[in-house]
Amino acid sequence: MKKWTALFLAVMMMTSILVSCGSDEEEFAIELPVVKKPTYMIYYGVVDEDVVENAKQYDIAILHPRQGDLKRKQVEEIQSAGTKVLGYIAVGEDLRTAGMTAADLLADERFTGDGSGPKVDARAEGETSLAAADIKGVTSPGGSGFASYYLDDNDKDGKPDFNPYFTCAYTNIGDPAWYDVLDGIQFDGDDNVPGIREILTTDFGRGLGCDGLFLDTVDTCAPDSYTSDDDPGKTRFEWTAPGVKDFVARIKQNYPEKLICQNRGLFFYNHLLEHYQYSPREKVDYLFFESYMLDSNSSQLFNEGFFADNKFNQLPKLSVEASRADGFTVLSLGYAEGPGKYGLKKALEGKMGVGLAILREDIAEAENTAGFSHYITNANLTQLNDFVLKNRIETDEDEPVWSSVYNNSTEWPPHEPEPRVGICAAIPAKGGATVYWDVALDKTGVSYVLFYSEKPFDFAADPELKKVKKILLSPTITPEYEKGQYDALPYQAEVDGLESGKEYYLVIRAFDKSENHNGERNTVYLTVTPN
Repeated sequence: MKKWTALFLAVMMMTSILVSCGSDEEEFAIELPVVKKPTYMIYYGVVDEDVVENAKQYDIAILHPRQGDLKRKQVEEIQSAGTKVLGYIAVGEDLRTAGMTAADLLADERFTGDGSGPKVDARAEGETSLAAADIKGVTSPGGSGFASYYLDDNDKDGKPDFNPYFTCAYTNIGDPAWYDVLDGIQFDGDDNVPGIREILTTDFGRGLGCDGLFLDTVDTCAPDSYTSDDDPGKTRFEWTAPGVKDFVARIKQNYPEKLICQNRGLFFYNHLLEHYQYSPREKVDYLFFESYMLDSNSSQLFNEGFFADNKFNQLPKLSVEASRADGFTVLSLGYAEGPGKYGLKKALEGKMGVGLAILREDIAEAENTAGFSHYITNANLTQLNDFVLKNRIETDEDEPVWSSVYNNSTEWPPHEPEPRVGICAAIPAKGGATVYWDVALDKTGVSYVLFYSEKPFDFAADPELKKVKKILLSPTITPEYEKGQYDALPYQAEVDGLESGKEYYLVIRAFDKSENHNGERNTVYLTVTPN
């Protein structure tokens, strides 16, 4: 299981719940966890005294070392309040190349490397499986002369492909040579970009000594189908996805006590996509969900289709992955943009208007319904504020709500999935059983408890099932889910200690991880007879 380095990452206090076993004399206890979600801020502007003081209010501060002109003294001051500082670094694009041309790169040995690049997909034409991909690719048919980690799949002209919006060359995240470059570059000097070692340690370059990294531009390796051929910003680099897991693992190996926050790359946590087989989940501490509801588009408040997909398709699957034994905490971001008539930027400063209600709805959707840790800022991530801190509701009085990773919607926007409530299957085993269930959602996270009895449940007389035995389940992934089966259940657990040949009645209920341990009371049950 992942080793957390600070209490706020997951304050796992254990609370005993005593439940009767059927007589006044006999009782047993199970322990349910209590989790405190971290607060965070993200800021890409110049870091000054006001920014430092604002950051000290949070558990986590994500800062841009380059744009912020960040200094070690500032990091230390923020850390003195117990705040963890994560430094921004782009991994799917080379920020050193911003504004440069291919000719410029050829004239500078920093960008030529071994001369075997740019690279293209090595898979045979028509081959779509990522398992067939070569992590380093093959030299572009259009020519070579560049570093091996540059990519040329968009046009195969022998020159690196550039992001047309940010003017940086795309990179193969999994190429070991690219990791070496990112680890060794420095802020002060020709690179003008801080690298991994400079951000994380105190004895190299500026020695910022941050607590972890914020990995941006992971979406470079998104499925090819995510952008159309006529999209100016198309990316055809899905073959590089398997290398991301190795890249993240190498960071953890070299800097084992440091934290990793992955910005988007949600496709790694969708079991219906082959990217799921190469998920870096076990090495990631935080998953950053940008634009969950409010996005950075100034022409509309938010895209209803994208939000529906986020809420009804992405959220249940992401919640499953976050709650696994090697899971992560989800940090979400909303943007105070949209049409000027809503005044979202003014509302972010606490000024009255219709925008206040909209921003509060954004918090409610992200924190209360989805269970994320939320923050709101402007499109440039430079509007310093504490709006979420002042407007979030810390207490949790609501019980978990059942949902499903299976959504059969064929329309757009997609509709809400039909919940698969409680226990969904029970397979007998020797002296026990294997039970299966789907996901429930809550603002503080969810624990799952199995109630079992040798006689039928009396839901009317004992709605909380206090008079039957129960077990805190330790869910693992089902083989069907891992293989990408569309309607597969995400969770299973082995239950031991049952008597062979005897019939048992089973119920699974969801409890939140607040101090209240709010629990729902579904009455869905199955029977099983252990072998």
